Amino acid sequence: MTMRTIKAKSDLSKNEVSIDKIEGSCERVAAILKELSHPQRLLILGHLLAGSKTVTELIESCKVSQSQMSHFLMRMRFAGLVEAEKKGKFQYYSLSDQRLVQLMKTIQAEYCND
Repeated sequence: MTMRTIKAKSDLSKNEVSIDKIEGSCERVAAILKELSHPQRLLILGHLLAGSKTVTELIESCKVSQSQMSHFLMRMRFAGLVEAEKKGKFQYYSLSDQRLVQLMKTIQAEYCND
């Protein structure tokens, strides 16, 4: 089987994308992007880049209600984006996959420089 590739239009260097690799990961990547497609979930992820946070800290940072935050975190936890750890009487949330750090850096570099 030959590896099909395309050149990224924004960077004509040796930056190639393998269609075969993408085909093998489409479902997982689409699920991650779907979870990040809501502005509030994207913001939560951004806050967690700095380290683990309690629900209260995230509520204050994101300016949402407790019930909204619980819903967002439950969905993100189910999707495997965040994990929770009980420390004393507080629940701390953190990124469950460090590849999300690079993904967020790429999103920022490509889309947040307006």
